[in-house]
Amino acid sequence: MKEINTDILIVGAGYAGIAAAKKLHTAQQDFMVIESRDRIGGRTLTEDLESGVTVDMGAKWVGPTQHLVWEWIKETQTETYDTYDQGKNLLKFKNKISSYTGTIPKIDPISLIDLGIAISKMNKLSAQISLTEPWNHPKAKEFDAMTLATWMEKHIWTAKAKHLFEIGIQTVFAAEASEISLLFALFYFKSGDNMDTLISIKNGAQQSILKGGTQGLIKKIAASFLDKIHLESPLVRLSQQASGIIAETNKLKIHARKCILTIPPVLINTIVFEPPLPQQKAQLYQRMPMGAAMKVYLIYPTPFWREMGFSGQIVSDEYPLKVTFDVGHADSDQGVLLVFVEGNDARIFIDLEEGARKKMILECVEKIFGHQASMPMQYIDKCWTEEVYSRGCYTGLMGPNTLTQFGHQIRVPFKHIHFAGTETAEKWCGYLDGAISSGYRAASEVLKETL
Repeated sequence: MKEINTDILIVGAGYAGIAAAKKLHTAQQDFMVIESRDRIGGRTLTEDLESGVTVDMGAKWVGPTQHLVWEWIKETQTETYDTYDQGKNLLKFKNKISSYTGTIPKIDPISLIDLGIAISKMNKLSAQISLTEPWNHPKAKEFDAMTLATWMEKHIWTAKAKHLFEIGIQTVFAAEASEISLLFALFYFKSGDNMDTLISIKNGAQQSILKGGTQGLIKKIAASFLDKIHLESPLVRLSQQASGIIAETNKLKIHARKCILTIPPVLINTIVFEPPLPQQKAQLYQRMPMGAAMKVYLIYPTPFWREMGFSGQIVSDEYPLKVTFDVGHADSDQGVLLVFVEGNDARIFIDLEEGARKKMILECVEKIFGHQASMPMQYIDKCWTEEVYSRGCYTGLMGPNTLTQFGHQIRVPFKHIHFAGTETAEKWCGYLDGAISSGYRAASEVLKETL
C-alpha cells in the first residue's frame, strides 16, 4: 500500500470537496483529494448523448440567488440559458387535461385558494426559522415531532390542493411528505429563500441551465489542481492521533494534519473511525436517509410541443409521470423533455426493467401530447439510489425528532476532522450553492487551525 503525506486531506470530489480544494489551493496550502468514483463531480453527472444533446443526469439548475455558483460560472466564462418557460403548462388530474400559465396549475377556485393559503402559511412559518440554529425556534420540538404530511392534513382541506402540494414536496425533496419533519421542511424552504422559490422557474431554483452541464463547470474549477485528486480511492478507515489523521483507502495510506469529509451523511457511517465518532454524531448520520428520484430524458427531432403552444411543463397525477420540463435551448432544433419520477413512485419504478420504464413513460406523454410523443430519438434514465457512492438524491433528509435532537452536530468538527457537504450548509442546503459554501467554510476552519 502506497503511503502519502499531506497537510490536509479532502474526502470527496463533488462540489463541496472541490470548493474546499479551490480555497486551499488559492491559499497555497498542501492538500490532496481522494474520490471513490472514477470521476469528479459527485452528484453531478453530465453526458453527451449520441443524438448530440448534452444532459445533466444529476444536479442541473442554478437559481438567481445562488451567488457562489454564479461566481464560478463567471470565473470560468461558462454560458447559461434560461429554462424554456413560454406557452401553456398542462395539468393532468383524474384523466382530465387542462392548461395554465405560471407556477400554480389552474384548478377550481376553492382548491386554488386552499393551495395558495397553504403555500403562504409555509412561507410565513419558514421565514421564522433560523438557518444557523433551527432547533432553537420556540416551537421547534412541536414542529420537529410531526411530519410535513401531518401538517398538510391539518391545514389543507381539499383533495386536489393536497395532491398538488404533495407533488411539489416530491419535486423538492425526492421523498414523501410523510418522511420529512415539518421543522426540517421549514428550514429547507428558508435555506432556499422560500417554498415559492424552490418550486418556480422564473426567479426560482429551476431558472438557469449551464451549457456543458454542471459537471462541466466543476471540471473547469478543478483544472488547476487535478494532479492533487486521486480517483477510485474510497475511504475505508480514518484514524486520529494527537498529531493528525491516518486515512486508508483500497490502495493508499495517507498521513495528514487535518481532514475535510464531504461525502453524503448516509455514507459516513460506512467508514471505520478510530476513535469512533461521537455517539450523537453517529446517531445523526443514521437518521439522514437520501431521497429517491429517477431522471428520464426524452430526446425528439424537434420540440413539437412548442409549435402546439405548450411549454413542455406537465403536472400529472398519473404514475409514474408527475412533473416534466422542457430543458432544451430556446433556439434548439431538437426537443429535450425531462421527466421526474420521485419518492415512493421512484422506488417502485426503479425496480422495473428499462424497457418497461420506457414504455410506461411514453404512454404517459402520448396521452398528453399525442402520438408524436411516443417516438423519441432517444430514451435515457438514471437512478441515483443505485449509485454506490450516493445511495440516492437529491440530499440527506431528516425525519421527525432528528433536527432538534441531533441537528446541532451537523457542522461540529471531531478532533482533526471537519465536515462539509451540501447537507451541512445553512444557505441553499441540498443544492450546488450549499455544497460550495460548505466546502469554503470547512476549508476556512482548517486554515484557521493550521496557519
